[in-house]
Amino acid sequence: MKKKIVVIGGGTGTYTVLRGLKKYNDLEISAIVTMADDGGSNKVLRDEFGLLPTSGVGISGMTFGNLFMAAVSDVLGDQRGAIKETARLLDVKGQILPISYDKVSLLATYTDGTEILGEHLIDLGQGKVGKQRIKHFRTIPKTRIDSEAKRAIAEADMIVLGPGDLYTNTMANLVVTGTVEAIVKSQARVVFVMNVMTKKGESYGYGAQDFLIDLGKYLPLSRVNYVVVNTDQTIEKAVAKAYAKEEADWVKDNLDEVAKTNDSWQVIRGRLLAKGRVEKEKGDKLARSMVRHDPDKLAKILVELLYV
Repeated sequence: MKKKIVVIGGGTGTYTVLRGLKKYNDLEISAIVTMADDGGSNKVLRDEFGLLPTSGVGISGMTFGNLFMAAVSDVLGDQRGAIKETARLLDVKGQILPISYDKVSLLATYTDGTEILGEHLIDLGQGKVGKQRIKHFRTIPKTRIDSEAKRAIAEADMIVLGPGDLYTNTMANLVVTGTVEAIVKSQARVVFVMNVMTKKGESYGYGAQDFLIDLGKYLPLSRVNYVVVNTDQTIEKAVAKAYAKEEADWVKDNLDEVAKTNDSWQVIRGRLLAKGRVEKEKGDKLARSMVRHDPDKLAKILVELLYV
């Protein structure tokens, strides 16, 4: 019987995990993704077509996935069916499950009381809030986890959180009512993949401890079995310069400082960085991370942990 892995997140981080895992034929893979993305071409889809956000390869600012989904949704008149039909037509391995089909926005409240509404604006991290911590995070309005996503979590052998933008990708799923409860009740091994770089607006100046502190506000850390941390910091000077301009830095591995007080999760370290830089597709106008995990190296660790 195939082992079931559920990857919860959204964006390029989740794509990286799935890209590596899909090469293992003994796995049944499900991707549970946030549907609160209101930036770029997704804003056009939501406002003009009434559709939930999707992802794909950029074509003049509008992704192929968005265009294809819009067409299929129009034909079928049902986005749930459109997602499944799109996956079938594109021969997608595994299943893509929205965390919820409700139209919601994300609301972040920062330490100075400033509130930012909308995934896109939170993701940009502009102005004075960019260097502050998010002290409260929720969806507007409240929404509940979809039954299919809930069932996938309940049946999973492993649940993978991250990597990706800490709040707009990972927490965006955890603040959906019923998600954390489903994870806590499941018998799955829970793995948190630590980000490689920090990011203004969501994790400015964060060390690995800070990621776990924030995660623990939404999901009991006692439910986390493994934390995967990259140890490779070898990148091109031009890429390092670009990150410095964005005031982003490597996520400092300071987890040994809490090792003595931790009795639940185990830290797994490895050189997991993809070689070279990630080049943007022609016409893709959205901001993308230049440094990412290597899909194959990350998948190898996850599969090993699955069979421990």
